[in-house]
Amino acid sequence: MIRYAYINNQILELFKKLPKLTFPIDISQIIELIPNCKYMSYQRLAKITYSSMKSIIELCESEAGCTHYDINNNRYLILCNENDNEYRQRWTKAHEIGHIICNHTSQSFYCKILDSGFVTFTNKEFESEADYFAATLLCPFPICQELDIQSAEDIQKHFAISPTAAKNQFKKYLEWKQSHKKTAWENDLKKLYRYFNE
Repeated sequence: MIRYAYINNQILELFKKLPKLTFPIDISQIIELIPNCKYMSYQRLAKITYSSMKSIIELCESEAGCTHYDINNNRYLILCNENDNEYRQRWTKAHEIGHIICNHTSQSFYCKILDSGFVTFTNKEFESEADYFAATLLCPFPICQELDIQSAEDIQKHFAISPTAAKNQFKKYLEWKQSHKKTAWENDLKKLYRYFNE
């Protein structure tokens, strides 16, 4: 079961640490907020290890991105393929941040930590949580409401996600507007956004 409330609160805590809450969210600023986390591109890793891109993709078991976890020092390295378009890179980084913030690597029986320290998540629930984290980090519905979002195009413009992701988010946003009950998280997020943007 996805821990929606937990993830929402984790995102709010990250947003509170930003110097200013604006959208589209700056993913590099979010990574900098995690003290034991760094970012590197597949291309940079290939260069410093004298490896081919094919080798890096095989090592990560993903063409898009992965997380390297140094279990002895409790450090993370988010890796992303910068050959992907900007939208895909933003989503991949947000998804990998989600795995870290949701503490998925601490539950090693649900993931495979290779000898190299690269993590492969095998639990579908963890993948769903990381996807929910990424979607909410990049395009939180209370902020859609604040911005009076009227279309998928509005979502793409304000949140810098792909046209396909924007269509999916807009559909989910309309469902959310009809069925959600107001929460303290929603109120706190809107207040934080207004503080920086009014």
